[in-house]
Amino acid sequence: MPNPEITFPGRYTPVNAVAFASASGATEIVTPSAPLPVAIAPSIASLEPAGAAVTGTTMPTGGQGLTGWLSAIYRACISALPTGSNHIGNVFVDDVSDNLTVAGTATSATTVVSSPTTGFGGGTFQVTSAGTGCTLTYEQSNDGTTWVAMPVMAVTAATSAPVLTTNTAGLFAFTCASAFVRVRVSTYGSGTVGVSLVLKRRPLTIMGTSLAGGSAALGSVSVTGSVNGNIGYTDSTSVMAASAAFNGTGRFLSSTHHTFFAATAFSDVAGTLFIDQTLDTGSTWQQVASTAVSASTAATLSVRTMGNYANATQYRVRYANGPTAQTLFRLSSVLAAS
Repeated sequence: MPNPEITFPGRYTPVNAVAFASASGATEIVTPSAPLPVAIAPSIASLEPAGAAVTGTTMPTGGQGLTGWLSAIYRACISALPTGSNHIGNVFVDDVSDNLTVAGTATSATTVVSSPTTGFGGGTFQVTSAGTGCTLTYEQSNDGTTWVAMPVMAVTAATSAPVLTTNTAGLFAFTCASAFVRVRVSTYGSGTVGVSLVLKRRPLTIMGTSLAGGSAALGSVSVTGSVNGNIGYTDSTSVMAASAAFNGTGRFLSSTHHTFFAATAFSDVAGTLFIDQTLDTGSTWQQVASTAVSASTAATLSVRTMGNYANATQYRVRYANGPTAQTLFRLSSVLAAS
């Protein structure tokens, strides 16, 4: 019998059958008494010719073959990360624990505590004992040799400003981006100076100045009292005769936070509400806005303030009654921040 040659005849072939060409050229179907053996290539290279195993990696215990490797990969994907320096996305690559504490004491002009800041963004110095007549200086460095001043802030007061030195016990917070921090006794008097340094991975941003009170300022803007205060006025409640006119008092712009002048009028008869401005302390007035007031209906008028903030720049309300005498009249105005 010639060597079998598997073909795809145009008709059904049993699973265990082999089709071959006979000597006469006819296609014959032979069904063996037992399934024909099929040999699988003994090397995975035959299945994946370009495949290559990584080095330095061994099959986990209990695994074997391609199934073993696939199950090992699945287990690694769903398992928790092991302890140590294995992290995802370069998070916590420094592997330091929060609240690293370094404590020290000194009885002379010397360094009390010093520490690298690898993995930390700041912390607090707690001066447990300041000695007598001693000055503590806070410093930072990138090479551990050349030290420069580092501001700290007392966190035991409602308001405080950054300082470079202290001479009392207390808790002083800092943020930094340098490689080392330290506190040293720069001037020694007597007694024992004790300091405990705690480093934090995520310190609060504490550098700044509180505007809670006093003469604190933001940039060049001094904070005094309420910056949003309005000043209101009752201009008139006296009824007006038919076709009468009323001129209110000039209100000068005494504060730069007054950006609007507004007025409201109410009358039981129709009239007209005006707002006037003067730039020469009332020598001359110019109308800047007006609105009709219907009988028994309040009307409001508002303008944005313009001009120099001084006595020369003033705004006032003005009212012209209609042809009927009033029996009820209310007129008020305000210098407002918004």
